[in-house]
Amino acid sequence: MAAMRTSVGRLYMLFDACLPKNEKVKKRLNICKITESNEYNELKNYTPFAKQFEKIFSIDKLSEYDPAHVTDTVYRYDGTFQGFLCCIFESYSRKEIPAAVCAPDRGQISFYDSCEIVTDPARAQRVARGLERLGPTVKERITTGFLSDDPEHELILLRFARICFEKGPAAAHATGDPDICAAFDLERAVNNEACKYIEFIRFEQRDMMLGTVIHPKNRILPLLRGHFCSRLPDEDFMIFDATHGIAMLRRDRKVQYMVMEHYDKNTGQEELDWQKLWKRFFDAVTIEQRRNERCQMTHAPKRYWKDMCEMALLGRGTAGKAEQNAEAAR
Repeated sequence: MAAMRTSVGRLYMLFDACLPKNEKVKKRLNICKITESNEYNELKNYTPFAKQFEKIFSIDKLSEYDPAHVTDTVYRYDGTFQGFLCCIFESYSRKEIPAAVCAPDRGQISFYDSCEIVTDPARAQRVARGLERLGPTVKERITTGFLSDDPEHELILLRFARICFEKGPAAAHATGDPDICAAFDLERAVNNEACKYIEFIRFEQRDMMLGTVIHPKNRILPLLRGHFCSRLPDEDFMIFDATHGIAMLRRDRKVQYMVMEHYDKNTGQEELDWQKLWKRFFDAVTIEQRRNERCQMTHAPKRYWKDMCEMALLGRGTAGKAEQNAEAAR
């Protein structure tokens, strides 16, 4: 009897020590650990402590607080944002966290079991409304992070969404948590690249409209839309993402995204003359005594140079410098 009382006391201490104030969260965090203990198996059928046992653990409602467990299952979806929201819904429905979440353009070979997630607009809308209730920080982190090309970005965002749904919007600022920090890094990387391209995009005149080609790591076209539509309100333009084969076309004040394989640059003499004029301006404002290529690459990383006409020659090494000197000598 004394041993049994000690066991009950240990269970009470385990359940109450260092826990959140919210009772529901308390049970979610600890019920599995407690039910795996030897004391649980000894006490669950011991009559004198049945009432206390029922009160502490609510045995008839254990499934309500049973937390999601990581499984050896791969979620496969259609690659759309609606499809990803359905993956979040399915994760809650199955009470599990998948080992991976894969879009069709990812490799299909896996040692894990696969689960095909069908895109259901109704389910996606339910999850979207939940994200709206969590506030703009959580919503924007998921929508922006989804544009990342990180191979694990869907799983990172799924885990982030689950944490925010369970702990509230304040959890988005708890960057000490690995899952929260990983989602924050995704959002920051995508936003930083979009800001760089807003500064470094160079348009050319082509077929009565402006056009350009970029080579981003992430799918940043939706983040460029607002800036250039407001910056060029009366212009038709197209931005071609050569990395992902997608173009954003604005024509007659309407924007559409389309699949493209390549973009042929304008090689007309008039366009080449305008580019030479811009390069000459770039050279004219340069102070040779203060040239600092390392600092230049910090502010304008070298991977952006091939899409900037004034930097294209600099990115071609000795041949580019020789051509640049010859151009300056004319």
